[in-house]
Amino acid sequence: MFVYRIAKKEHSALDGMGGLFGPGRWHKKGNLVIYTSEHASLAAWEKIVHIASFENLPNNLLLVKIEIPDGIEIQTVPQKILVKRWDSFPFANETVIYGTYFLQGKEFLALKVPSVIIPDEHNIILNPLHPEIKFCKVISTKPFIFDKRVSKDNL
Repeated sequence: MFVYRIAKKEHSALDGMGGLFGPGRWHKKGNLVIYTSEHASLAAWEKIVHIASFENLPNNLLLVKIEIPDGIEIQTVPQKILVKRWDSFPFANETVIYGTYFLQGKEFLALKVPSVIIPDEHNIILNPLHPEIKFCKVISTKPFIFDKRVSKDNL
């Protein structure tokens, strides 16, 4: 399986360091985590919604393609975690607690979670502390520049 992320060069490795500096829907600040998407296009939307303005997008972004080997079990987030308003902001406690527990438990390498942006698509949370992370490979890193027509002023 291939997954994708859009990141600065310093966050393109499979070390999860970005999770140390800020919280996310599926983790508490201070936890190593790698957020990826099933599709490059979803990875792009995920990047866009997490910036204050289109002008704040760095011009040194990379599209990172990662291979998760076949045979690696991917856990799916249980429906009971997706409580009413699980997709709200600020993040629901249920998703943050569950994701943090997933990371700290180190039982699974990957957690499949629904995208808030495109509900029929999914993001894959990778746990860089899981021993199977060594079997995942960065297949490619390519410069990624958002087309200026996507700016919020044009939407």
